[in-house]
Amino acid sequence: MEEVIINEPNLFQALVTHPMTYIVLVIIALTIVELKKQKSSTKCCKPNKTSTPSEPKRARKNGKYVGDNPKTAKNEAWVGGKAPKKKATKKTPTKKAVKKRTPKKSGK
Repeated sequence: MEEVIINEPNLFQALVTHPMTYIVLVIIALTIVELKKQKSSTKCCKPNKTSTPSEPKRARKNGKYVGDNPKTAKNEAWVGGKAPKKKATKKTPTKKAVKKRTPKKSGK
């Protein structure tokens, strides 16, 4: 049998022995892990459609709004029986009427 002596390393041996290869592989692995975390985190943050509504909604019957019966304690006009809190309206100050002045005539 003849012995084969390799004087020049092949491409695989050069990549394995070079430290820059490991740095690039670590960067690629971290990028993939971060991308998978972002994809999985968006799924958990979406609201569940089967849960109770977070915002009050008007009750409807046959496509029309249902009114509240004042004789009962429950508010039938809203789903869940609770009406939303009224938002405070911002009052704008009224503008004062500006009197138009006529220029003085300068004629002596």
